[in-house]
Parts: sequence; structure tokens; C-alpha cells
Amino acid sequence: MSVLVLVTLAALAVLNYRVCRDFRYPPVLMSLIWLIAMTVYYLSPLEIDSIGLLTALIFLSALIAFSGGAYFALDLFGRGDRPGFPHLASLASPSAHPQLKIIFLVLSVALLPLIVQKALQLAAQSSSDVFFSALRGELLAGDSKGYGRLSYAPLLSYFTTFVYAIESRSSRGERLQYCLSLAASFAYAVLSTGRTYLFLILAVLAGVFLMQGRFRFRTFIVSALVFLLSFAFLGIAMSKGGSPDASWTDNVSSIGESLLIYAEGPIPAFDKVVRKDAPLEYGENTFIGPLNLLRRLAGKSYLSAIQEEVNVPFPINVYTGVHPVYKDFGIVGVILAFAIIGAAWTYSYSKSLAGDRLHIFYYALALFPLLFMTFSDQCFAPMMTWIMFGSAAYFYFRTGKGCQQPLSI
Repeated sequence: MSVLVLVTLAALAVLNYRVCRDFRYPPVLMSLIWLIAMTVYYLSPLEIDSIGLLTALIFLSALIAFSGGAYFALDLFGRGDRPGFPHLASLASPSAHPQLKIIFLVLSVALLPLIVQKALQLAAQSSSDVFFSALRGELLAGDSKGYGRLSYAPLLSYFTTFVYAIESRSSRGERLQYCLSLAASFAYAVLSTGRTYLFLILAVLAGVFLMQGRFRFRTFIVSALVFLLSFAFLGIAMSKGGSPDASWTDNVSSIGESLLIYAEGPIPAFDKVVRKDAPLEYGENTFIGPLNLLRRLAGKSYLSAIQEEVNVPFPINVYTGVHPVYKDFGIVGVILAFAIIGAAWTYSYSKSLAGDRLHIFYYALALFPLLFMTFSDQCFAPMMTWIMFGSAAYFYFRTGKGCQQPLSI
């Protein structure tokens, strides 16, 4: 079965590439992501549970539905057959809101010391002597309010960095502002004590560079190194796959094993959900963000996005990005949801080819949850965050005298 699955995935990647011969085309990226993930899983050096035929068919169905929705959008809104970068000229366009962008930067930098102070206070409440372990324990505690209202400061910083990346940086001052914003965003991401926001920054910037024709092999190498170093640093700092007291050799070995566990474990974990055949939950997982907003307004407790651990045979509690839709609506829900996602992302891809900066933002933002589709749900659970980013980008790029008029395709 493994050979058949890998051959099918490779064939889908080739077929999707032949549609418009552009590696930035969303189904090409999705096909390659699943091909790499399943290849690593089937060739795993770790002892790991096998998945059933139904699970493999569900994964393939999600990818085929995604490709079908994307093809429909591409055929409807513009193929973008030419592999060139017609939008490069639009990079010289003036900033949509130059003064507002600077205000965002000043606010995000000014709020960073307050976050640092709050982080120190939270870590001091823990019995752990390791700062990041103590901070993470307090942030994840059941009764913890985390950073409170300051939690919006990192989101402002990330948004500011993404805007600076998309818009022209022709002067030294603008380049320095971008570097300052990027440094602040990385600092916020580290203080979140998770790897998610670090990977968000890397993925969105990679998406921006892809659509601007500035993604080079050197960019890929630098992104991969930052990814690996951040994964290793936070793993060692929080004793998640590493330890500050262990030797360099032991940490390299344990971090490598941890990386494989994260890469492969969700696939057989999802298989256990499929085999369990539990009753459908009709939106409780897919729309957990909006539901928690309503529960907050009603004064009720939140639904937890943290899933129970299963053994595959090692313990893991993430089940790929297919999990929430399948658990709520079954295979039909998976097909419909991924067809819609494929169409929406490809619509932004088509608009991005014409230099529309709003859709470059949307394309790049969507790259993050789809890069991690084989690992965890970064699409549905953080839905309210994506709505905030998407709304802010719309008002930034579509309002005011300096807003960019999208070019026709």
C-alpha cells in the first residue's frame, strides 16, 4: 500500500504542476508537502504504528478535493500560465499607509518591554528554575490569563512585519524599520514559548518572497537553518526533546528524534481517530474559535483545543490538519472543506500574480497552515486569528488614498 500511496501522490504533484507550470501554484505545494511527509513516514527509522487503507484514502481525498477546487478557481479567475513575475513593477508603489505603518512599528516596539516584564513575573511564580520551562508552564496553566490584554501586542508586531515585507523598502530608513520590526516579532515569538509563531513568521515571509519573485536558494537555506535552530533552541530550553544539562551530541540526537516524532506521529494518530469511528461532533472542532468567542460573551468556559494523547507507540496529541473537519463532518466534510480552501488560496494566488498586495498577504498567510497540514491543525483552531489578520490587511491595503488598485488579470 505504501508504494501505491507514494506513486499516487507523486502523480498528483506532476499533474498539478502541468496545470500552470509554477511551483507557487497551491496544489503543487500541497502535493509536495504530502509526498514528503508520507515518504518520511513510510521510510521512518522510528518504530511507528501503521495506518489503514481508509486513512490513506482520506488523505488522498483531501488533496484531490483541494486540487479540484484550485483548478476551478484558476479556470474562473485566471490561469497565470506565464512563469514570470508581472507584479515586480508594483513593488515600487507607494506605501498604502506610511504613517500608520510607523505607528504600528512604534507601538509594537514600545509594548515589548511590558511583555518582557510580564514574562518575568509569570516565570517567577513557577517552581522551575529554567526560565522558558517556568514561563511555558505558567502560560499553559488552566487558570492562567497569560499575558492578558498584552496578548494582542505580538499580533500587531507580526502584522507590521508582514506589511513591511510586502511594501517597497527603497530607502535605508525603511529597511532599518523592517529589520527592527522583524527583530521585535522574533522576540515576541520566543516569549510565546512555543514554536508556532516563529514558524508563522518564517512561512509568511517565505510566501511573500515567493510571490514577489525574490525567493532564492539562499533564502531557502537561511529559512531552513532558522527553522532548525529555533526548533532546537526552544526544545532544549523547555526540555522538549533536549536538555540544557545534556551534552551537545546527546542534544543533537534527541532533537533529531523529536523532529521525526513531530513529522510522523500525527499521521498514525489520525488513523486511530478513523478506526475509533466516533459520532460526528458537527462543528465543535472546526469552528472552535468562533464558538469560544460566543462562550466568552455568554460567560461560559472555553472549549479546549488541546486533544487527548494517543500512543503510536510514543505519545502524541496532534492529528494532522484533516482531523477537525473529519471529526466534525466525516469524509464528505473533508472533501467540501478542502475544495473550498483550495479554491480560496488559488484565487489569492491568481490575484497575487497581478501584483495585488492584499492577495500577496493572503497567499503568504495561507502558506503557514498548509505547510503544517500534515502535522497539526493550524487552519481551523486559530480561525479568529486569521480573521483578525485578514480584516486588518483588507482595511490597510484597500482603504485610504494610498491604497493599491489591483491590476486586472
